[in-house]
Amino acid sequence: MKKQIILITGTSRGIGKYILNELRKNPALIVYGSSRKKDPSDQLHIAIDVTNPESCSRAVEKILAEQGRLDVLLNNAGSHLTGASEETSLSEIDGQMKLNFYGAIHMIKAVTPVFLEQKSGKIINMSSLGGLLSLPYTSSYNASKFALEGYTESLRMELLPLEIYVSNLESAYINSGTIDQSIVAPAKDHPLFSNFRKKMHDKMMNDSAKGIPLSKIAKVITQILYSRKPKFRYKVGRMTKTLLFLNFILPERVFQNIVLKSFEIPTKINL
Repeated sequence: MKKQIILITGTSRGIGKYILNELRKNPALIVYGSSRKKDPSDQLHIAIDVTNPESCSRAVEKILAEQGRLDVLLNNAGSHLTGASEETSLSEIDGQMKLNFYGAIHMIKAVTPVFLEQKSGKIINMSSLGGLLSLPYTSSYNASKFALEGYTESLRMELLPLEIYVSNLESAYINSGTIDQSIVAPAKDHPLFSNFRKKMHDKMMNDSAKGIPLSKIAKVITQILYSRKPKFRYKVGRMTKTLLFLNFILPERVFQNIVLKSFEIPTKINL
């Protein structure tokens, strides 16, 4: 049996680094890692700036030159911009979309012609609960993940008849150990919102330390790799499933109040 050739974006730390190391333990896989800067100590590491489509294309061409094929793309590179809409500048929103959404699209555009020629391939996206459900103070992040969900749901159905599979992992907080580096705050505070945003930031930090273990994420990804016909959505973790269920069954106002109170945000602010 041929070894599967896999490319993962964003492997310099956190989730990507863990997944890379776990998959490389499997002798049936050849796994390329990537980040913006080349790691000279790793022969299977490629420098990729996912916000640059030419950089993405060059990386795929390099793998094809070395291996003759590519079987799986795992889109992992991204960040989490927190901040009230009023705090977040247009340039910060643009940066979040360029990394989380367009970065994944650039990579998808680079690999899809290869998969079409091979008549096989898998695209796995590290999406989020934030691509299915919005929380306060994460509007830009939610926008990037909602966009990714919408784009790839359509892509899934376009490629499905060709036996090329697109799958999204949708999880809540992951105990990555690098959440402090992944969460980005806006450059300017707004006096009406900044204290609540900082409280939410602290809660996210605390909850992530008790979040989904990286081993569980690796297990789901391995499941997709060895599934003949993987699903589109993989909802990971109790919090993900619980919040989506409550959002479905509860009246809108009731659910919104529950969310606000969970982040210690008042349901009414007197101006």
